Amino acid sequence: MTRDIPQQLEAISPKRFLMLLEISKTLSSTLDLRILLERVIVAASDLTGTEYASILLIDRVNGKVHTAASTGPGPIDEAAVPLEGSAAGRILSEGQPLIINGEADHRYDDFAGGGQSSYRNMLGVPLVTKDRVIGVLEVLNRQAGSSYSDQDVAVLQSLASQAAVAIENARLFQQTDLISEFMHEVKTPLMALTAASELLAREDLGEKPGELVDMIQNETKRLAKMAQDFLDLARLESGRTQFAHEPVDLNLLIQDVIRVQKPEAARRDIALSGKMSEETPIVLGDYDRLKQVLLNLTSNAIKYNGEQGNVNITVCLVDDEVIVEIADTGPGIAKENLQHLFERFYRIPDSEGFTKGTGLGLSISARIIKEHGGRIDVASELGQGSTFRCYLPRP
Repeated sequence: MTRDIPQQLEAISPKRFLMLLEISKTLSSTLDLRILLERVIVAASDLTGTEYASILLIDRVNGKVHTAASTGPGPIDEAAVPLEGSAAGRILSEGQPLIINGEADHRYDDFAGGGQSSYRNMLGVPLVTKDRVIGVLEVLNRQAGSSYSDQDVAVLQSLASQAAVAIENARLFQQTDLISEFMHEVKTPLMALTAASELLAREDLGEKPGELVDMIQNETKRLAKMAQDFLDLARLESGRTQFAHEPVDLNLLIQDVIRVQKPEAARRDIALSGKMSEETPIVLGDYDRLKQVLLNLTSNAIKYNGEQGNVNITVCLVDDEVIVEIADTGPGIAKENLQHLFERFYRIPDSEGFTKGTGLGLSISARIIKEHGGRIDVASELGQGSTFRCYLPRP
């Protein structure tokens, strides 16, 4: 296993020691896992004077290793890193640093992160917390052509020790926070189910058992949907969701979404239409995940629309972005609700003070679009309908 922290610190110069102290404060100031990972790889690059840095983490569910963050110029490769015959596999199995200077050892080409397929030299150390290896912190290509030194190893090990603890704390916070919110939200449908079942069991019920059965069915469906949305959000927030990175024709995607939503729109007497871009709008991403977002936004536009309303989906290209717009003629959203719209479990009360849905759909959609390098915003006024826009980068 790796050396303990006191031994690591003895080999570090005063200048780097002070840098580590400042970095330690930075890492302890956030429990957002993605922000934390970005700070760690930037710190790794700065401390070792290196060109690229990456973090590979072990998925606690399937045991596979994926690149979680990288300073490389290209997109992160979402494919699992093979452990057999790889640098990451060797570091993880031995729990020891690996350093290669001079001519690259091509047995370990898979080690290069951020889209890099070759390197001059490299250094990797395990991320260890509570005697358990949770991943690998790697740096590639020492600047100015110099080699990695024993002090670089000590510095990176010290950073890795702090990073591993911070990563586990961030993961634990995410799980605890999300589970707490989920359990709070589950109480309402469970109470409704309990009340309905108790009423059905009464001999003097007399009338309207059909309404109670409908309530049970609706609340059961709501619980099932909430559980699935919760799992989706938990995977997204933990970084365990793997996204495809391939060309997606948004014109074709919109046509697919309209085809799926047409029956529900017709049932509600809602006119659903789409306006495609004359220029083929291609983005790089995951077709199924982007479809999930647009189905959710379109479903909301239909669900919360007025009778005989309209839902229009348009795609256009503006500068370096592709914009997908979903506009409805519904009741609109009050200004005080707009700022909370993408918060998880947030739902807007209807005119009678009740809420619908799980309150997770928009939060999940925003996270998926963010994973594609884009963003979502909304424009709405009471009585004027709502317009959701997804902005995605053009390749």
